[in-house]
Amino acid sequence: MYPLIDLHCDTIYALEAGESHGSLIENDGHTDVRWMEMAGSITTTFALYVPLEQGIVPWETVVRMHDRFLEEISLAGHRIGQVRTAEEIRNNPVQGALLSCEEFQILEGELNRISILASWGVRMATLIWNKENDLAFPNHMSGGLKPFCYDVIAEMERHNILVDVSHLNDDGFYDVAKVAGRPFIASHSNCRAITNHSRNLSDAMIRKIADVGGVVGLNFCPSFLSEDWEYSSLEAMVRHACHLKQVGGSQAIAVGTDFDGIYGSLEIDHYSKMGRLWDALAKKGFSPTDLEGMWCGNALRVLA
Repeated sequence: MYPLIDLHCDTIYALEAGESHGSLIENDGHTDVRWMEMAGSITTTFALYVPLEQGIVPWETVVRMHDRFLEEISLAGHRIGQVRTAEEIRNNPVQGALLSCEEFQILEGELNRISILASWGVRMATLIWNKENDLAFPNHMSGGLKPFCYDVIAEMERHNILVDVSHLNDDGFYDVAKVAGRPFIASHSNCRAITNHSRNLSDAMIRKIADVGGVVGLNFCPSFLSEDWEYSSLEAMVRHACHLKQVGGSQAIAVGTDFDGIYGSLEIDHYSKMGRLWDALAKKGFSPTDLEGMWCGNALRVLA
């Protein structure tokens, strides 16, 4: 198999919140350096996720999350290193750690914080999670982007931070499409035509992302894959991947596992099992070029 780039996992949050026990080297969740090394060459996008809950100060929390990320990378020694660019990913001799943000309420109205995030190496950010914020509305609500969000998108693009529309609602998606000057992505979303969930993308959305040169990362969450909210099956992953290819083309497909942010029984619960998906897609007609693109090439393109 080719090296893999995973566009979204929640491991840092899971460790910080006590949902996973251990460290980035080895824990009881889905993602750690041990599993990455067993799988080969992995670059994982670690999301700095901040829940909007009572008593949580978003910016203070994301600073603490970033500190935890740096601590975990340091503890892992020379086994994993932070990467910021496509070139660094290609030349990285160990496992790779990209940074993203999930829930941009962390800005708290301060545009200058985007430059701070860029200095940390953040390369992509969701505008929202599952609650309304100062920028937009989540997937289960209606309403377009709020005025502040337009300034945020422009500033993100100026600092080479990809706009991530996962979790955003339909109205907001099309507002992003109207104003985005660069490719945007859905780091961890699936196909609504296969599973009718508001977190998934319609065919028109998939085509729009493909048209602008973006990618959609296949999400392993059971409820986004099928009607069985308890089981994430290889069969369902293949259905969604095949639909993504049919609608958006092979250059629009990537991987965004959502590891450590999803629950239930996962047929592929660690990177060491990704070969099963590779083989299943090859049997469905994915060429080596298609698979190389999905595993890493398409993500490298948008990061460049």
